[in-house]
Amino acid sequence: MKQNLIKITTTFHNTWLVDQKKDLFSEENNILFGDTLRLSILKNDSYYFSEEIALTYYKEILVTEEPTESESAFFYYMKKVQEKVYSKSLAENYQIEQYLSET
Repeated sequence: MKQNLIKITTTFHNTWLVDQKKDLFSEENNILFGDTLRLSILKNDSYYFSEEIALTYYKEILVTEEPTESESAFFYYMKKVQEKVYSKSLAENYQIEQYLSET
């Protein structure tokens, strides 16, 4: 299956990695659909990988970017483990510390 991994930032100031997938309902309603991983979490939170989610309307996306190699590696790591509690070493290893939110 073809991977179409993007990084988005939404109007809610969350940053996500999304492997876009085809879905007729989502396409008809202008909704981003796919496997998702939220990068912006709180220090006491966990990272969760979700499959086939209607994430957000395209109009709520502020920025669409290509993920870095380390962000892509984190996405595929999380696809295997599904859930992981935040740790400083994990964030440093995948170079995603900048997405940690204090509020």
